[in-house]
Amino acid sequence: MIQRVTSVTSNRIKRVPLLRNLPKRVLDYVLSETHVEHQNAGVGIATVGERTEQIYYLLEGQVEVVSEDGRRLACQADQPCSLSPLAEKSPNKDHITSLSAVDLLCIPRELHDAIKRLPPVANTRTNQTMELKDAQGPEDTLYWEFYETIKNGTLELPSMPDITMRIAKVINDANTDSEEIARVVQADPTVAARIINVVNSAAYRGKQPIDNLPDAVTRLGRSVTHNLVISFALGKLFSSRSKPLKKRMVDLWKHLSYVAPICHELAQVTPGLENDQALLCGLLHDIGALAILGAATRRPELEGNPKQLDMIIDHLKAEVGAMVLRKWEFPDYFVQAALHAEDWMEDISHEPDYVDLVVVAQLHAYVGTSKIHTLPRLDLVPAFHKLALGKLTPRHSIGIIDNAKEQIRELRELLAI
Repeated sequence: MIQRVTSVTSNRIKRVPLLRNLPKRVLDYVLSETHVEHQNAGVGIATVGERTEQIYYLLEGQVEVVSEDGRRLACQADQPCSLSPLAEKSPNKDHITSLSAVDLLCIPRELHDAIKRLPPVANTRTNQTMELKDAQGPEDTLYWEFYETIKNGTLELPSMPDITMRIAKVINDANTDSEEIARVVQADPTVAARIINVVNSAAYRGKQPIDNLPDAVTRLGRSVTHNLVISFALGKLFSSRSKPLKKRMVDLWKHLSYVAPICHELAQVTPGLENDQALLCGLLHDIGALAILGAATRRPELEGNPKQLDMIIDHLKAEVGAMVLRKWEFPDYFVQAALHAEDWMEDISHEPDYVDLVVVAQLHAYVGTSKIHTLPRLDLVPAFHKLALGKLTPRHSIGIIDNAKEQIRELRELLAI
């Protein structure tokens, strides 16, 4: 018989290995989803063949565990056996009884299993020059080639489209007006048309539709116009003469053009983050993969070996992306987004930042795909608990994306190549 149910404090669960190293934000959330049961001596906790929705850890007292083959084990809370969960199998393989009054930490089985699958915590973010790892294996040559050629200034990195250079020049000149900015944008009719479309889209439209570029620039403002021009022009880089590599580039762009609008919408509910910057961070976080695919066009042995190319991209895209963005002189938060877009358990910054947006947006983007089964659960990622002033819940987060379906759809269409 359960005598008392209490909330859990972090001090009480320090001995539980599964929870010990969770980032504080995630631990606080997990504690809110668990409780402690106090039971008297002689009470059955679990029965062989029973399916339980809870998994237990012994915090205080002593229990007896009797296995299916009759073996008996008495386990005390201060013994190593108490570090392992009770009734972890479903259906249960043991009969468990309290030998004394006990306190049991109760974790929902689904939550427990999700925590077990979490990747290690990687608090490695730095503003300094990245540390190059000592790569071993087939990616080693390409890895050091990238490093040495960038160090020597000879690597053929993708260049920013010409229009982005020209728009930066007029945007950064305080003496230019909307007419002059519009003239530069009009030099690329495709980008100009998309600017008109976006200013009339669900994400940016005002009371009256706009049909000319100067008015569009005025409504959007200089910074937003600048970032949107870069966003629309980036698609031009995702092309190759090699059909297999071009397909990979197009697939990569499809992923980026889904992540980016989700970043845009999550920024809407997170104070301190700008929508247009969020959109651009979402588009640029995997720019390292594009640079590697570009290098693969000059390496037939990689073009014909997709598994090896996948491994190289997985190993190097974050660091190469940081190299590209530094070369393009983007602000450091873009570099950090490229470096840490897949450091799912990182919890470095106190305030939400663009890395957090990209992490959460990617998890949303992978919902419904096979890859989601290899990734941490959304509510167990520190970034999730930082966005929207820490008030997100899984249902609320999904609701934000559902409510913004029209905006996301329009932005994806505008970003399509």
